[in-house]
Amino acid sequence: MQSLKDRLTGNVLVVSVLFFIFLIGFNIYYFNRFGQEFVKTRLEHDIDTLLAALEMDPATGRLRLEENRINPIFLQPYSGHYFRIDTQEQTFLSQSLWDFEIPSHKHRLGTTDLHRIPGPQNQSLLLMEGSYRKEDQNVWITVTENYSPILDNLKSLGLLIGALGAGVIVLLSLLQRWIVIKGLEPLTEARQDLKRLDKGDATLLREDVPEEIRPLVQEINQLLSLADNRIKRSATAIGNLAHSLKTPLALVEHVLNNSDTRLNPEDRAELQQALGDIRYLLDSELRKARIIGTPTRGKKVSVAAYVPPLVDMLKKVYASKGLEFTVDIDKGAEFAGDSHDLMELMGNLLDNACKWARQRVGLCVRQTPEGLTIEVSDDGPGGTPEVFARLEQRGVRRDESGEGHGLGLAIVREIIDLYHADIDFSRSSDAGGLKVAIHFPEKDT
Repeated sequence: MQSLKDRLTGNVLVVSVLFFIFLIGFNIYYFNRFGQEFVKTRLEHDIDTLLAALEMDPATGRLRLEENRINPIFLQPYSGHYFRIDTQEQTFLSQSLWDFEIPSHKHRLGTTDLHRIPGPQNQSLLLMEGSYRKEDQNVWITVTENYSPILDNLKSLGLLIGALGAGVIVLLSLLQRWIVIKGLEPLTEARQDLKRLDKGDATLLREDVPEEIRPLVQEINQLLSLADNRIKRSATAIGNLAHSLKTPLALVEHVLNNSDTRLNPEDRAELQQALGDIRYLLDSELRKARIIGTPTRGKKVSVAAYVPPLVDMLKKVYASKGLEFTVDIDKGAEFAGDSHDLMELMGNLLDNACKWARQRVGLCVRQTPEGLTIEVSDDGPGGTPEVFARLEQRGVRRDESGEGHGLGLAIVREIIDLYHADIDFSRSSDAGGLKVAIHFPEKDT
């Protein structure tokens, strides 16, 4: 969806363009009417002059035109000022017409008409014609004036107003854009707070925002707190249930291990195996409940502070194998989440590597602008691409003939899904065994 800034700027631009189109049209219409009224007044004066120049000839009994009483401009060829006088018996034409002819319309007595017609030499003529009574005779007079200069000025005026309007529109758009940006700064800050919240740099949104959005921010904070509390209660309930089951399970295990219990060896072994499976699943659910129930907002964990002690512990656990650990961790490497999740993740990865390694286990942690990358490798048997693809599946072991339920890597998968990370299984180019690479992308700021 288009941003508010773009939508508001676009709306102002559209309104400004429409306004200036109306302004240009109104100005051209107004000045055109003003020009026509001005020229009409001059044409009316010319008609009055021509009527006055018509006199009755006593010798012939006809009307004659006294040329010495008319405006000299009617004598200049193509001057733009033309006339035509029609009587019942004859027609008088101005010399300025030369070879151009003005159409005549014999209107009803006492009526006039004003309109434009094309003239000679690309002139646009404003024509006025009317019917009059002179010396008891009907007289039809048509006069014109070149209207082209006024039309040219109107075009220039339209272009000038259009150029000024375009400049004003650009300035208004920039000013409106700046005003909108300043006005939406609180929303921009709230958006940045959401990004910091998602990244882990904040726990709640700041509530020092304008009144219009404060109820929304407060509602979001309330929902965040409510969600955290519900997750914690759910995790606590799962943990309590699992812990409460441990005592009955211990009793059942004691009964099974009691030699006095009458069970054949096959049934005893099958029940003990099922009991071990139940205990393992309970422990796994406890670990997953801790993962799901740990809010991660506002938390960052230094990898260098938590992982080395875990490596030291694994050295003791697998002391009989005499493993060599290669640890390379950036000092600034930080995990944006809960320390228990980091320990659970690294513990499963390193434990799996130690289990299958012959002599070497490698750990490399890199912090880049793109995010945090963790690589764990070993010099064990490795596997094929098909095996690597199956390792992510719940319940699939690295070696189907070995011990274990294969839930370690499934828990790893749950953690990286929780943090929207990526995992990749491949053969280590250095050690030759399995390499697990996990990338936690850096969230936008």
